[in-house]
Order: sequence, then structure tokens, then C-alpha cells
Amino acid sequence: MEVARHKWTLAGLLSQRAQEAPDRPFVDVVGEAGDTFGQVHAAARRWAGLVRGLGVAPGEYVATMLAQPRMSLHGWFGINAARAGEVPVHLDYRGTYLAHVLNTTGVRVAIVDDGYVERFAEIADEVPLLETLVVAGDADAARRLPWRVVALEPALAVADPVDESATLGQSDISCVLFTSGTTGASKAVLIPYGHIRASVDGAWPPGDLGPGDAYYSMLPLYHVAAKVAVGAMLQAGGRVVLKPRFRTDEFWAEVRATGSTCVCLMGSMTGFLLDQPPRSDDRDHPLEKALIIPLPHQLDAFRERFGVRVRTLYNQTETSAPLRSSDYDTPDYRACGRPRPGVTCRLVDENDEEVAPGEVGELIVRCDEPWTMMAGYLGMAEKTVEAWRNQWMHTGDAFRMDAAGNYYFLDRMKDAIRRRGENISSVELEASVCEHHAVLECAAVGVESEYEEEEEEVKVIVVPQSGVELAPADLVEFLTERVPRFMVPRYVEVVPELPRTPTAKIRKVELRKLGITERTWDREALRPARGR
Repeated sequence: MEVARHKWTLAGLLSQRAQEAPDRPFVDVVGEAGDTFGQVHAAARRWAGLVRGLGVAPGEYVATMLAQPRMSLHGWFGINAARAGEVPVHLDYRGTYLAHVLNTTGVRVAIVDDGYVERFAEIADEVPLLETLVVAGDADAARRLPWRVVALEPALAVADPVDESATLGQSDISCVLFTSGTTGASKAVLIPYGHIRASVDGAWPPGDLGPGDAYYSMLPLYHVAAKVAVGAMLQAGGRVVLKPRFRTDEFWAEVRATGSTCVCLMGSMTGFLLDQPPRSDDRDHPLEKALIIPLPHQLDAFRERFGVRVRTLYNQTETSAPLRSSDYDTPDYRACGRPRPGVTCRLVDENDEEVAPGEVGELIVRCDEPWTMMAGYLGMAEKTVEAWRNQWMHTGDAFRMDAAGNYYFLDRMKDAIRRRGENISSVELEASVCEHHAVLECAAVGVESEYEEEEEEVKVIVVPQSGVELAPADLVEFLTERVPRFMVPRYVEVVPELPRTPTAKIRKVELRKLGITERTWDREALRPARGR
């Protein structure tokens, strides 16, 4: 199926697949029956009718907070078929984090599982633009809230099918994904269809995947990697196998049961898989290709043990896989690859002057085609201009390039912390820590993880209020109820003061170098064995 590049949209591709091969399998959810292209398209049309019936106009945004992968996928396609943009909310969000997402995007309609209704009740006074709450499951608990409440399932049953995907183009916004802020609140990244197409081509070059492939995707659909997995299989005409969370002890059994041939893994996941006791059937599986981000230092051991071909890339939510390995040639686990076709990359100093090979510089990126990276930060014009200064997308990440043109990621030039595939805003986490009555001030940093050198564990260094005793366990318990799970710190250290620059700024570089000390409290030490 050939699709003009300027007309490549997810809802449009789904419509064409449904016309050409309605009975071909498209979506499997682990442990559930699968859906064909025709079934997913029919569901998307009903969702689109629901969205339009709620008064959502083309170009508006609709928030979703749905735990079931199938429902989340149908909602995404349906919102797009109604020519609206989806705002998938991280399922760990609550309180100020949830309110920030809703207010930044200005959504009037949110579609949520009944298990998240209480979180919306907690912020009812903080989201003045929200008008309608559509509830999947038991909607009775939401009736007392100050919004119009609609029960999802009955509304879907009577919705008039709609599909306006033929009018969509590369510049239209498919979704808004929130990425970590480093000097303020998380930013809302506008993702046009051209961005998703370019990300698919960057991750899996055309021809690499085909109708016979099945993509095992273990990340929720509010994550850009999961969006790419769906787009890749829609383009290839294959199957996408959805599971909302990675489980080490279930991975290979589910790969075999679903006939999965390709997968995207976070680098730390490979460590967990290698940690399992060797088995005689370690190579007895259908998995052929793995996209691993970043490459683990045990790369050779992983390939040898499991017999899987490996490729890698560098990406951010804002970009579209500007760097990738050359096919499955990944001899050096430290390298991210080279610029893919259609992308120009430079390493520059603080004045955007290019640095010489071997020197450290910030990676900046340009694409040849329009709309193949983010369309900006919603509601943050100044941040958009800053990121795109001098007409180059500034990644904020430090790289080195060797004489052969290979790029090596060195460090973040930002204060974001990366843990288990999630980017964490240190500023946001620090704000939550400082809400504790015993905290005077704090700093959050990433420290080395024993499972993957490219990923980090979260450490907070805290100065207590004068005369107040602060127990690290109490602080972690306090945060567990207020921040997403991936942001809960593993390490806490209580200190009398924080190191500062002459201009009174906290010296985080010093705190990172300090790492784990004998005074550092480790919440993992309280467990009999490390959780997976």
C-alpha cells in the first residue's frame, strides 16, 4: 500500500488498511482476543462519533486517562478520526501534575477510567476549563463532580460513526505528549503526523518490517515509543502486541505465545533479562529484531545468549530519531549511530558555533521535510523559540563525534533525570519534596544505577527545617501519595546545607559527583530482594 507522504496519517492509514484487508489481524492485547484492521477502524469511527457528539471541534484536544491498552488505542484513533488531538495522561499523574496537563492543553473533555475519577475530584477547583468527564466503567462516583458526566459505554453504543481522516495532513496534530521540564514545568510537545511518520522511519527504516512481523510493545500509549510501535505496524501491515508494563519473568513466554518478531527495549530491561538464570531454550523464540535504547554495556552477551539482532537510536519526544545505527551493525555499545537520511546534525558550543570532531558539544538538529519534528511547545512560546533558536532544534544533550562520524551521548546538559525510560523534571520533583512540612530546601539529582549505566536512580538531598527531625522513610511515604511512581526517589540524604555557586545557585554537578555516601538512605535496602 503506497501512501503519499503528505497524506500519511494514522487514522488515514487505518482507514485504508480496513478497506484493503479488513480481516487481517492488527492488534493483540496480551491475554485477550485480538482485533483486525476492520474491527479497530469500526471502533475508531464510533469513538470519533462520540467525540464529535460531545461538541469537540476539529483542532481541539481531548484528554484520555485509560489503563486498558485496547481502549486507549481505539480512543487515540477515534479522536484523530474526528480531526482532534489526543492528550494521553500518564497513569501515575495526580494533583498538580494532572492539573498542569489539563490546564496547559485547555481540554474541555476528558475520557477516564472510573478508577481515576477520585484524582479528578481532588483537582476540581484547579481546572476551570474542563466541562465534561466521560467515564469508562462505573460513572456513578463522578455524578457529584461539577462537570457534565457521561458514561462511556452507553454513549459509544449510540454514537453515529464518523471518519474525517481523509482531510488530515502532515501538519495536523495527532497528540500532545508531555516531556520533562528542566527549569520549570513539564512541556507539552505538539506531535504532528509528519513527526510520527518520520519517527517510524527513523526507528525502523522502510522495508525492515513487513506484514509478517509482530511488534511486542510493553510501554503504555502515553509514551512516544508505544506510539511509534503502533505506527510502525500500521505502516508495515503487521501486528502490534500491546502490554502496558514490562515484566521480566513474563517476557520470553509472551514473545513465544504471541509470535512476536520485533521489540523495543529500554537499556535497563536487557540487564533484567540477562539476570535471569540461563535456560536451554534461550534461543528458542520467534524474536528476530530488537531496538534497544540506549545500548547496554552487556550488548554482546545479550546478542549471544538470545540470538537477536540489535539496532539503536537516539531520540527525544521533540525529535524524530535523528541518530540511528547503520542497520544492525552496532559494534560499540557507547555509540548512538549517525544522522539518518533527511536529517542534519551538528555539535555546537554555547554560541551555536560548531565544535571539532572529538570535542564535546550540544546536539542540534534539522530535518529536510517540514513537520517531521515537534510543532512546538503548547502554551510555551518562549520555550519553543529557545529550543528552535537559530532555526535548529536544540536537544540540550552533550555529545562527542569521532572522525568516522559516529555520535556518542555523554551527558544531559539539562537537569532532567532519566529513570526506567522516563524523563523526570528535577524542578517538579523538588517542588513536591518541599511541600513536606519538615523540608527547608532540597535538590534532586540522578545517580548511577547498578542495572544500566545510561540510566539513573533518583536521589534527593534535603535540608530540614531548623529544629525539625526529618525521617527519609516518612518523606518517601509522603511523596508516594503525591508524585508519579517513577519519580519517587530511591535515595534520600539529609544535610545541613547545599553547596552553592557564588551567585547562590545550587551546585548540582557537585551533588552528582558525590553520589551515594555512607549517610545516604536507600529505600531498596528495606526490601528482601530488588523488585522488577
